Amino acid sequence: MSTPNPASHPAHAAHEGPEAAPARPSFLRLALLAVLALAALSALGVAGVRARNKQLTDRTEVAEAARSDRPRVLTAIAERAPSRVEQVLPGTASPLRETAVYARTSGYLRRWLVDIGDQVKEGQLLAEIETPEVDAQLLQARASVTESIATRDRNRASAELARLNLVRVRQTFETGVGSRQEMDEAEAALKVAQATVRLSEATIRAGEANVKRLEDLQQFQKVIAPFGGVITARNYDSGALVVADSSVGREMFHLAQIDTLRVFADIPQTFATAVHAGQSAPVSRREVPGREYKGAVARTTNSVNVQTRTLRVEVDVPNQDHALLPGMYLQVKFQLDAPVNVVRVPGAAVVIRAEGAKVAVVESTGKVGYRAVKLGRDYGTVVEVTEGLVGGEKLVVRPGDDLAEGTEVEPVAASDR
Repeated sequence: MSTPNPASHPAHAAHEGPEAAPARPSFLRLALLAVLALAALSALGVAGVRARNKQLTDRTEVAEAARSDRPRVLTAIAERAPSRVEQVLPGTASPLRETAVYARTSGYLRRWLVDIGDQVKEGQLLAEIETPEVDAQLLQARASVTESIATRDRNRASAELARLNLVRVRQTFETGVGSRQEMDEAEAALKVAQATVRLSEATIRAGEANVKRLEDLQQFQKVIAPFGGVITARNYDSGALVVADSSVGREMFHLAQIDTLRVFADIPQTFATAVHAGQSAPVSRREVPGREYKGAVARTTNSVNVQTRTLRVEVDVPNQDHALLPGMYLQVKFQLDAPVNVVRVPGAAVVIRAEGAKVAVVESTGKVGYRAVKLGRDYGTVVEVTEGLVGGEKLVVRPGDDLAEGTEVEPVAASDR
């Protein structure tokens, strides 16, 4: 048998090659076209749904706007103020007691025993003064008293002699020997002698008083502390001339008692009647945040200052550790009873008209009604209303001049924005 030769059948070979190759590409092309067509149809469907939903939304909004023409207003609730209010007020610290220690006798400062910052006790010796003039005056005064005593004794003897002379003259006068003139002269001499004795005794008392004064001045050579405290000033050195009872002289020492401080604060008139003695009033310093120092109201002036309309209050603060110093600026915290019927509203809810302050209230019917109010303290964003509201009212914030009485509105709470 002979093997077929491909070359001998060229037409058959040419027919098989072109028909077998393009069969697979035609199927893929058709599948791709089908997928693209489905995607295009899906996109058109989604776009159509969105367009239809938008048309429905627009129609709904148009219908709602057609059904309602009420303006939308921002509202806030009027809140009642708490029954107790915390007030933090500025205060100034002062010593419980302080005094300027002056010299009570003139002389030269012999020595000083304490300096600024030293703690002293009541009766402690602070300084000593040399007083040579006072010492000399005291010796002279004592000598004068001695002289006056001798003069008194002499005058007493003279008075006794005058008395005896009067007795003798009276005897002779009664027997008819003596004259009336002698009798009168003897009586007058006795009275003069007795007066002289009384004058001598008065001179002695005056001299003794002068001695006592000089002895007291001599005792003032020692300057002592009138009470316990801290020395805050010393103005003389040893050997300096100290002049007593001088209006232009400097104080020798300045003494302050700071174991307890007095802090003065001014309470506004609104709370003037809510402060009483014994009430707790802690104080604090801005330089030491978070720390409070116990304090209590000691007393008030019981009178409101007509210029500032405030009540001056004294708060006593224990200061055993001397953590606070006199002259410091402090903050005093008061827990005060709030005035009755105080309501707090946003400051933007208050409108000022020709007839006074008013607020726009959204009534239960949805309409706006204006109420006249009386304002209290203004905190800027919040204002106190003392009359006209009871709390809980729904107020229009920034009502504007175009919001008329009786307008039906759609309230929107400020917290929802």
